[in-house]
Amino acid sequence: MTAAPAGAGIAFRTSGTTGEPVAWLRTETQVRAEAELVLECLLGPVDHVVSYAPTTHLYGYLYADVLPRLTGARVEHAWRDPIAPPRIPDGRRTLLVCLPSTWEPLVRHTAELARHSGLIALHSTGPTTPAAHRTVARLRGTGFRAVELLGSTETGAVAHRSVAPEGEPPPPWRLLPDVAWPGADRDGEQRLRVSGPRLARRWDQASPPADHELSDLVIRAGERSFHHLGRAARLVKVNGRRCDLGRVEALARTCGRGLDAACAAVPDPLRGEHYELYYAAPDPALDPAVLRSRLARLGPDLPAPRAVHRVARIPRGATGKVLTSRLQAAAARPRPSQETDHG
Repeated sequence: MTAAPAGAGIAFRTSGTTGEPVAWLRTETQVRAEAELVLECLLGPVDHVVSYAPTTHLYGYLYADVLPRLTGARVEHAWRDPIAPPRIPDGRRTLLVCLPSTWEPLVRHTAELARHSGLIALHSTGPTTPAAHRTVARLRGTGFRAVELLGSTETGAVAHRSVAPEGEPPPPWRLLPDVAWPGADRDGEQRLRVSGPRLARRWDQASPPADHELSDLVIRAGERSFHHLGRAARLVKVNGRRCDLGRVEALARTCGRGLDAACAAVPDPLRGEHYELYYAAPDPALDPAVLRSRLARLGPDLPAPRAVHRVARIPRGATGKVLTSRLQAAAARPRPSQETDHG
């Protein structure tokens, strides 16, 4: 987050991992409206906030800065020590502002969390993790609630749903009250396109766009609800940081003569989603640790792969498309330890 020119509002930047970083400007009225809307429609009264999201991120700014200013709530910035047990005062209605990585430490403290009534968790910046669903299941019957938001830097929050307990299917997403789904209704898989008063404007635009198309693929489940199918772009969010897998592959191919590379998105129990890098190279000295080091120098803004695997070749179909299942199967076969680096 950076200050914008006087009168322009506040600039929030996309990470740049899908291209050049872009500043998106939001007015104080827009960010205040978003915090008020989520507070009124989803959260209810809040007088204490424990935030795992830094305020330099739009999500953290909204719920660990703007919302406390609206309500007078005190804030504990737990992102400074995310492993420590959350400090929750007795008798306070506490909001936990959660990232995907928050839940693995949090699930270890459910006995302590169960002592506090009126506890509510807000989740965003990436998919929920298995630990999130375990936490909800363990706290069933205590009054604990967990709400998930879907959105982007460009749109702010656009939809919400409850976090389902472990073993139960997730409910459909529902658009927030001030968000519209422009265009004629149609069935089948489609990109999520939204309009509303909280869309940001790009730094070089005079005004916000009429609508914005996200990278999310959805299928309608009702007039204002949908099921999320995944992302149309080769994009993953590693604990809130966007990462274009095509860019990672392109950079990896510059790390050695004749090198071929492919990335695979994978679920991650801590961060919600992640990716692993597979490569084939004629140079025997280019082991996974060396490739990881070179990639870090070329793309310091990129989240590092969860693992780097060396394989004999990248399996591709007749059209050149990577055969991901064969690739992952080949990497899973027993091999010398130096052929995989887990960072």
